Amino acid sequence: MASEIPPRSTQRPKPEVLRAIDSLPPLPAVALRVIQVAQDPKSSASDLALVISADPGLSASILRIVNSAAYRRAREVTSVQEALVVLGFVQARNVAISSAITSAYAPDSLNALFRISAFWRHSLAVAFRASELASHARNLDGPSAFTAGILHNMGRLAMFHADPAGLDQAVAVAIASGRALEDVEWEMLEYDHAVLGAMLAEKWRLPVEIRDAIVGHHHGERGEGTLAAVVAAADRFCTENGVLPGYFVPSPKPGHEPRSPEMERLLRQVNTLMDLVTGVSEMAVAV
Repeated sequence: MASEIPPRSTQRPKPEVLRAIDSLPPLPAVALRVIQVAQDPKSSASDLALVISADPGLSASILRIVNSAAYRRAREVTSVQEALVVLGFVQARNVAISSAITSAYAPDSLNALFRISAFWRHSLAVAFRASELASHARNLDGPSAFTAGILHNMGRLAMFHADPAGLDQAVAVAIASGRALEDVEWEMLEYDHAVLGAMLAEKWRLPVEIRDAIVGHHHGERGEGTLAAVVAAADRFCTENGVLPGYFVPSPKPGHEPRSPEMERLLRQVNTLMDLVTGVSEMAVAV
């Protein structure tokens, strides 16, 4: 069942919204191939190795990761096949998807408030959480949930590429007022990043359930048992626990309520993968 789309998103897209879609660099072909392999229940580590080996950049990234201090190998790993054995299929799949997607959209160090590193941190947190929730649901699979989670906010990234100053202004208002960024975006800039994300998913020919999860990630709880529902729940969990979608707010005063063990575990997963994939774990940032 397709996700229910909020009324405001049914308006005809404005020219600037369409320009936002066109301004975002395309999802790399290797990322699409990795996603296809990851979602195929019949795929194996060998299938994933073939896809990775066909792309020099992704191959180099995987080998760099497996030879990093995190894995402390006695000798250097020189083949993708051996790297996947060291990483394990699930970790290799998550690393490959994350590396292929994040490498296509480099950080902009000149931007004031909206930070690409924070954007990916939130996206990965939602991906891990959605994958975990999917593992406890019927007819849902972890790879699809992880993919939908990491892609759920790509519409906001398109908006950032099209109008970084406008998005920075919206972030400033959201921080000052304590309101949800998506509500401020709609009022100030008149677009819905979830709908833009769904348009991107359609442009990239992603599976319809991933497109529905992207468009429904702020209201997908209404479709209980769907991919949209687990991504929406994961997004809400991460946001409510301070892992915000592309920005930070000042840390609370000393003595604030500590994070739950569940959130601490999630952050360890995210920080480890971010450190491996981007070299920026943001571990020092309080959330």
